[in-house]
Amino acid sequence: MGLTTPWEVLVNSSARRNCTSLASLRFWKWGGLFLPIGNDVFVASPEDTILQLSHDFDFLELLLLSYELCGSYRFPVQGEETTYGRPVCLTPVSLQRALDGREGMHGIKKVRLTLRYLLPRSASPMESVLVLVLTLPPRLGGYGFPAPELNMRCYVDECGITYYIPDLWWRYRNVVLEYFGGRDHTELHDMVSDNLRRNDLLDNGQQVLVAVYEHLINGASMDHLAVQLSHQLGLGEIDMSREARERRRELRTELLRWEGGLPR
Repeated sequence: MGLTTPWEVLVNSSARRNCTSLASLRFWKWGGLFLPIGNDVFVASPEDTILQLSHDFDFLELLLLSYELCGSYRFPVQGEETTYGRPVCLTPVSLQRALDGREGMHGIKKVRLTLRYLLPRSASPMESVLVLVLTLPPRLGGYGFPAPELNMRCYVDECGITYYIPDLWWRYRNVVLEYFGGRDHTELHDMVSDNLRRNDLLDNGQQVLVAVYEHLINGASMDHLAVQLSHQLGLGEIDMSREARERRRELRTELLRWEGGLPR
């Protein structure tokens, strides 16, 4: 098989944990964390992948990977392009369920912290970065905004037939933040569609703000957008101290470095 011995083999019963010269058997309370792919071969589920990588990933890396698996995009593999419209692999609920009964497991505190800021249904890498910049607490370099809903139906007619799916939506305040342009919305037809959607949302009484890639790479522009969003949400002033602005710069830099895969 080309594997060095002794192999580490996981078994689902402590009674089967008998080691040999070829294999070291470990009892693993898998509870659905492994998925069968046929012929008695199992692969790690998305939830178990997060648990295993929590040993090696730092908090932001684990959070971005979780957003990817909870979202509908996939980072490139072997030089390919980022893909969109992919099936969701896990949800915050399924990840939370995977933690049940695993108190004290190495890395579990990091996963629990990840769950605190994990939102489902992100549709692009830049959307995930934007959400984290806005919602992570100030001590971590974010603005501390309340969590929006991502890519949920917003009906724009009285009959409940016609709807749009805004990128970020604070439903309780009728505030929408759309990500336009940059790395994920560069095609002309995307830009036209985005602007037509914006018009309909405005006509429906939603307050619509627009974010672009330049916001994420320019601290002053991002701060200005945050001030506008804070005003629309009826929140307080944004901390503009030098220390706060430096924390925000460091967070954006780290988030924008992420390209999926193993830590570099």
